[in-house]
Amino acid sequence: MSRTLKIYIGIFIVVIGFLMYLEYTKPNPIIWTPTYSSKDKIPFGTYIAYNELTQLFPEKNKKRIEQSISSYLSSNNRTESDVFFIINQNSTLSETDTEYLLDFVEQGNDVFIVSTFIPTPILDSLHLKIESSYYLLKNDFSNVELSLVNPSFSNPRYKFEKVEQYAYFSKIDSMNSVILGQYHMGIETKTNFIKQKYGEGYFYIQLFPEAYSNYFMLKDKNYMYAVNSLNYINKNTILWEENKKTIHTPPDGILMYIFNNPPLHWAWVILLCSFVLYSLFFGKRTQRIIPIIKPLKNTTVEFTQTIGNLYYNNKEHKDIINKKIKYFLYYVKEHYYMNIEKINTEFSDLLHLKSGVPKEITDKIVSLIQKNLNSDISTEEDLKLVNRTIDLFYKNIN
Repeated sequence: MSRTLKIYIGIFIVVIGFLMYLEYTKPNPIIWTPTYSSKDKIPFGTYIAYNELTQLFPEKNKKRIEQSISSYLSSNNRTESDVFFIINQNSTLSETDTEYLLDFVEQGNDVFIVSTFIPTPILDSLHLKIESSYYLLKNDFSNVELSLVNPSFSNPRYKFEKVEQYAYFSKIDSMNSVILGQYHMGIETKTNFIKQKYGEGYFYIQLFPEAYSNYFMLKDKNYMYAVNSLNYINKNTILWEENKKTIHTPPDGILMYIFNNPPLHWAWVILLCSFVLYSLFFGKRTQRIIPIIKPLKNTTVEFTQTIGNLYYNNKEHKDIINKKIKYFLYYVKEHYYMNIEKINTEFSDLLHLKSGVPKEITDKIVSLIQKNLNSDISTEEDLKLVNRTIDLFYKNIN
């Protein structure tokens, strides 16, 4: 091989290597397009909200529905214990989907819609009206504060910056609607979150989808607004609507352009094969040291501790006690096949016989469950007592 050819090959390799370096080291552009897809990790996707549902509701089932609502509901039995969660910038449900949703709720299920636009048939059926406002980013009023009116949330306000559009209810059915949340813009307050009965079920309508986006879930303490609002879900199965949402794909680079064109693709393959053959026969046969890759650390315990500390620091003792009791009753139901609808003396006697735990412990647990389920306020001492007694039960199981 002549010296000139070696120089040309060297220059070519350097150019290709430089292009590959530019391709793989350039920062990925931030895509601000709102998709609200549970598969998107971009700012206005809902990857975080969807995956946090497992932590918020460990006892509930979660299903991602990627077909149309009408197709799913027409081919699946309705159990009156489902809630359809629909989030999008503009909820573009078809007329058929809307009819199925209304029938779905009327039969005792729930629908949780988060969107700035609600289909007209739903608004007409619920006797609601919505208005929208637009602001420029430089306008001071583009900063919006949201709050939940339920006193159990301590009524804090969560600040959302640079909002270009917001919607609010200009008319609600006061006989059937319950106001759950509001906007605050200066001295102006508007309703943006309601619960309304329809047939045997309920519609939950929230008009600010940005609150559930990845961007705001990671900004300050705004995630608490989404967490608290989702606590209104009280059905056993959460059906997350994912039909026809645009899944973000990064823009094509130089190499992707080559791979998408067959002639360039084959030229690239031949070039690489030639380079490999040259390296095998003319290059030095050296092998770099294989690095030791440490296994990923399991952070499940740390995450659980973080969530527990979050509840504890916010003094949500009542909520922690309720979850502790629900988990205990679920354990009893799964292991001893007991009816957990009535917690009384007979329940204590049967639990004592089946588990082998001393009766004074089962009596104490029944007493604590009755006390805390019927009480509106629980203290830190109540929480500690419930935790100690249930742990004592587990330790005494035969």
